[in-house]
Amino acid sequence: MSRALDQRLLDRAATATRMPYGERFVGLCYLPVFWIAGEDLGILIPFVLGGTSVLMRRWDARAVLDAIEQHRVALMTGTVENYLELMAQPDIRERDLSSLVDPQAVSFVRKMTPEVRRQWAEAVPGSLLRESSYGMTETHTIDVVPYGFADDDFDLTSEPVFAGLPVPGTDVAVVEFGTQQPVALGEVGEIIVRSPSVTAGYWRNEQATAEQLVDGWIHTGDNGRIDEQGFLHYLGRDKEMIKVKGMSVFPADVEMLLAQHPAVDSVAVVPAEDPETGQRPLAFVVAKPAAEISEAELAEWSRANMAPYKVPLVVLADSLPMTATGKVRKHELAQEAAAKAAAR
Repeated sequence: MSRALDQRLLDRAATATRMPYGERFVGLCYLPVFWIAGEDLGILIPFVLGGTSVLMRRWDARAVLDAIEQHRVALMTGTVENYLELMAQPDIRERDLSSLVDPQAVSFVRKMTPEVRRQWAEAVPGSLLRESSYGMTETHTIDVVPYGFADDDFDLTSEPVFAGLPVPGTDVAVVEFGTQQPVALGEVGEIIVRSPSVTAGYWRNEQATAEQLVDGWIHTGDNGRIDEQGFLHYLGRDKEMIKVKGMSVFPADVEMLLAQHPAVDSVAVVPAEDPETGQRPLAFVVAKPAAEISEAELAEWSRANMAPYKVPLVVLADSLPMTATGKVRKHELAQEAAAKAAAR
């Protein structure tokens, strides 16, 4: 690694940890505070910063705009869909949202893309929309952040899925599954995390505690890799990995690539059995309203923009089955994929 690159990383890391809120922090939270993300955003962060928490019972785009203006909200976290709904409000450009210096997005169904960021910048000048963080309940959810890497959309255009750098006090490693043996830079393995925030154990479950907590490190069950610049890339849950002729295909990778197609509104990828390759990724795609696109056209686009073993079978869908927390019910899609594979 060159000295110039070293210094650039240090500068970006400094930017990542610098609070942009000035003397007064105000956060807006509509997430349930019994979720770890809601507890952090709605209670702990404003408490630690000596700031203000604006709590809402549920998501409501009009009420959110009112609250940002009235309370001068600096930070909020929402899904990409939430921000798209805010941008669809007819008076958003007339609202004073200048206090919102740290809007954070979470990619569950719709993915954060340079186009979504650009649209937000046009709707709310001076406000940079970015992905939130990588983490899990057992680690208090904020472990690795992409802050400071939005120049030229570096965070969104790096090989999926860019997570960024660990927060101060947190150690992250990528190891062989089932061991604590680190893999080489660039190699895929299991992400493990060590920090003061890691859970002490699972309630009345000694077996799970012994399996996942080893020498202070928690084994996340997530696939990832650390590149030569020290950035973590998240590649999804190990149990979701798809094997195509022995090659590992990560659904999150294919989803992020397909999300770059201008006609794609949302996408979810699951495995489908295939007699020639063992498995194939099958992508359930919801097209944008009024978009005219066919399954064959999306498959052709995939062949032109992905490695051959990643190219999915494409199924256009009217919608994706969702959980109450806004995540895709992939087990239902996997059952449908199995039925379609059997029919073929």
